[in-house]
Amino acid sequence: MRRVRGEFGTSDQRPYVVARVLLPRLGVFADVDLLVDTGADFTSIHWTDRQRLQDTNGNPLPLDATFSSEGTASGISGVSVTYGIEEAAIFFSAEDGDVQSQLVQARIALDDTAAGIPSLLGRDVLSTARLDFDMPAGLLILEWQTY
Repeated sequence: MRRVRGEFGTSDQRPYVVARVLLPRLGVFADVDLLVDTGADFTSIHWTDRQRLQDTNGNPLPLDATFSSEGTASGISGVSVTYGIEEAAIFFSAEDGDVQSQLVQARIALDDTAAGIPSLLGRDVLSTARLDFDMPAGLLILEWQTY
């Protein structure tokens, strides 16, 4: 089993896991705190984290970047957000030092409409793992079978 440990935010007590998000076609990446959200269909990178995406020279993802496709979605807040949809490789550091990776069609915020909403780790990734969520113990573990 590949185990990735998450933590509960100190101020908001919500479950987060850290991952490196890479958009291979656009050549940018960032380490992102992803809110574990079993109600989100897809993994999404919201405005604050989108601004952190950069290439190996430290150049940010251009505001006018062209994505593979676009779409809109509205979450529990009821705010409709427009996203660029792009293949993303997501890398998690496992407890044994190994890396667990997932390839998804991530949603990348195109503007700051939903500023303040954290980036989300959705069911596109969560459905491939076992989730151990024990808030009283402060324990969050994602666990993948290794073959």
